[in-house]
Amino acid sequence: MDFQSPDRSAVYRFKVDLIRGKGGTGVVYRGYDPEKKTVVAVKLFYDAFFRNTFHRRDFARSVAKFQKFSHPNVAQIFEFIQGEEGDCLVLEYIDGPDLKWYMENRSWNLQERLVIAAQICNGLQYIHERGFTHHDLKPSNILFTRKGIAKLVDYSLCGNSYLVSLFDASLNEQVTPMYVAPELIMKKEKATAQSDIYSLGITFYVMFTERVPFLVDNLQALYHCHLRVVPDHPTLVNKRCPPVLGDIIMKMIDKKPQNRFLDCDQLRIALAEVGRSRI
Repeated sequence: MDFQSPDRSAVYRFKVDLIRGKGGTGVVYRGYDPEKKTVVAVKLFYDAFFRNTFHRRDFARSVAKFQKFSHPNVAQIFEFIQGEEGDCLVLEYIDGPDLKWYMENRSWNLQERLVIAAQICNGLQYIHERGFTHHDLKPSNILFTRKGIAKLVDYSLCGNSYLVSLFDASLNEQVTPMYVAPELIMKKEKATAQSDIYSLGITFYVMFTERVPFLVDNLQALYHCHLRVVPDHPTLVNKRCPPVLGDIIMKMIDKKPQNRFLDCDQLRIALAEVGRSRI
């Protein structure tokens, strides 16, 4: 985790001491809130992010709803500020690495990874129960606190008629090719809980096999794989992955949404059975 020195000392009332990340929509700083005496993440949007006044207004209204979200496995949103210094979103600061770093640096441990998987399911179920989807689930959008709690970030909270990207990525096209569900490629429907479960299935495939399911080097071939190619069973790729866990992952990444798990609670229960069967 290589963070950069900030290009400013403060954003509104927040003192900033490093850049946590940069993307297509803005810069995320680590900041200190002197009023609440807490460390926060401050996302300062680029000037071109908001298309017009109506876009900014709708975003502010949406954030007001998201501020009510409170779950240990979902990054919390505190406030949206508009003013002369620009538009910024203030969020919970998560002080640890992401799941991508974890997979690249931690030794393979089935029980530990199942615990992480259960935490992700809990956070995703919470979002889904409130009528939203993540829409861009992948290892880099799952962060850990220093105490090892997994939290979902960068969630594009999709309602019935709008999409809001809270951390980074463009509106309405916030997908990462390796993790996108087939039905979204075909543009047959909006993001759903089942499309999130597909993305989570690809994430789990990487997490428990230590390689991506589709070994291709261009976007067209990758999309073809999502639509037409069934990847190798995870147990064939990594013998440490129990067959029953591999079966769960294959169900998650079924091409047809209706063949996947009904919801993340059902998925979490299936994962728990894997853990119990290995003790």
